[in-house]
Amino acid sequence: MKTKLSKINIQSIPEDKSVKVEIGGIFYQRLNKLLIDYCDSVDQKQLLLALGKIKIDKYLTNDKFAFNLETLLILLKAIEETFHKEGYAQDNEIEIELPDLEKETDDLLKDFENNIDKED
Repeated sequence: MKTKLSKINIQSIPEDKSVKVEIGGIFYQRLNKLLIDYCDSVDQKQLLLALGKIKIDKYLTNDKFAFNLETLLILLKAIEETFHKEGYAQDNEIEIELPDLEKETDDLLKDFENNIDKED
């Protein structure tokens, strides 16, 4: 495909500015589905390693998946906290079986850090 140099206008937003955005429950559900689908797009090992990196707040700038996952988690948590503060969130207790992945996540993170140290 042939390309040519062109000028376009782009919008930029200063990092130190913030705005309030109204988000409905339906849109929150769509964001939640996006998070689930994003997590399902990688294998369990990559997901656990990304969660470990987020947990210790290290290595995120070198891992696009982990960085973007953290961004989605921060956004969803902020929305959930706002719904809760406004009295719109409902806390429901459910019982489900979950795998105990904390040790596996910690082991993957240790292996990753050991390999990083060898590269330096």
